[in-house]
Amino acid sequence: MSRYYYDFHIHSCLSPCGDDEMTPANIAGMAVVNGLNIVALTDHNSSKNCPAFFKQAKKLGIIPVAGMELTTAEDIHVVCLFERLEDAMAFGEAVDALRDKFGEDIIRRGKFAQSPGEHMAGGLDKARRTGITKPLPREAV
Repeated sequence: MSRYYYDFHIHSCLSPCGDDEMTPANIAGMAVVNGLNIVALTDHNSSKNCPAFFKQAKKLGIIPVAGMELTTAEDIHVVCLFERLEDAMAFGEAVDALRDKFGEDIIRRGKFAQSPGEHMAGGLDKARRTGITKPLPREAV
């Protein structure tokens, strides 16, 4: 039986909690260094870095998963994972269209008086308290 090591919640430089060094290529490279086999790129309200991440991950033997961390109007963070890159890109386009039509409040009611990392952690804690999400173990058998 094979063991797979994974992380289904990684942000790139497109997320407010990411930094400039978190490029798709660097994320794929660090996944290899850290022994991960499967990695999901889940930027805040965007899937735009998924195609570049897929290209780099496949070159390095990583199984890429396209995703997005969607922030709802209620400030709940939902990690959305997609079976196909095309589905993630279509979802990203739908999110962008809603943002263009209704403004940023349709996705998130910005409470960025605090740092982005605190904002993210608060949303995840709130989601865990309500039972919407449960932490997954990093190792799968």
